[in-house]
Amino acid sequence: MVKTKAMVLREFGKPLTLEEVEIPSYGPDEVLLKVKAAGVCGTDLKIRDGLVPTKELPLIPGHEVAGVVAATGANVKRFRVGDAVLVSFYIPCNRCRTCRLGRQTICEQLKGRIGFEFNGGFAEYVAVPEACLIPKPPGLSFRQAAVIPDALGTCYHVLVRRAQVQKGDCLVIVGGGGGLGLHALQMAKVLGAVVIGVDVSAEKLALMKSYGADFVIDGRENPSWSDAVAAYTQGGRADLVVNFVAHQSSIDEGLKAVGKGGKLALVAYSKEVKFNALYGHLNEIDLLSTRAATKEDIEECLKLVLAKEVETVIGEVISLPELNYGLQLIKDGKLKGRLVIDLE
Repeated sequence: MVKTKAMVLREFGKPLTLEEVEIPSYGPDEVLLKVKAAGVCGTDLKIRDGLVPTKELPLIPGHEVAGVVAATGANVKRFRVGDAVLVSFYIPCNRCRTCRLGRQTICEQLKGRIGFEFNGGFAEYVAVPEACLIPKPPGLSFRQAAVIPDALGTCYHVLVRRAQVQKGDCLVIVGGGGGLGLHALQMAKVLGAVVIGVDVSAEKLALMKSYGADFVIDGRENPSWSDAVAAYTQGGRADLVVNFVAHQSSIDEGLKAVGKGGKLALVAYSKEVKFNALYGHLNEIDLLSTRAATKEDIEECLKLVLAKEVETVIGEVISLPELNYGLQLIKDGKLKGRLVIDLE
């Protein structure tokens, strides 16, 4: 068998190893994708540490993928060898109740996710169902294309699908200077919202301002930052708080920053958090969960990027063997934007 390279997770909590592996087999409804770029995010860190469900190890993670079709299965009709594509990494049934409602990321018969239950894109090649492929427009680089399905798609899903942000809404983005937050900030401005960004370094505060934040708060210097939100809004507080960090203190402050009848959306997650249900009850605050992005969400994000209404924010580019270094950057909170592996 022909060998290729991949970063393989063999033990939770341990570094991934660069290995020679067999080129993935692919079924009649799948393509073999030559990976050109792969995004890396905080979820990959959770996968490494065994904090989210995956298939049994060994696993090749990597769910943010763009590349070129290298081979096609017998039933593949819409794509040919040489086509440039990006990947919607959820594999829904597209038949169940939730899929018919357009909510494929909570498919009742979810087959799995690329990079979680199926080997992913931290490799030179990956097998992908044809139904998960989206053509890459010529005007986008592979680096840009790789980060759109998650970094932009997740933000679109929470702001447009789940929270239904309206023009004039006041939003607080917790972790607004990170790889997701900066994309959410841009998208919120496109939707016509007033945006307050919260983060914990001068560099990230400056980044949030540069991408259009109306007001920024240093959460390290102002641990009770909900007071600053109240002051800025003259007591009205926010219509929506979007939390990208999931620390308990950020959830506590986020709840206090939401105005009456507002919403608290948790994008980042952990197994258990505390929530003041009485406060939520008295103020009719909606607690929103949100899960990744549908293929339709990703296609809408492509339109926004091509129209230059939103730009991809890439903080650092690394090679495949440098993945463990990249994961450490994420763990240390040192990235200013999204991390991308370049395999071109």
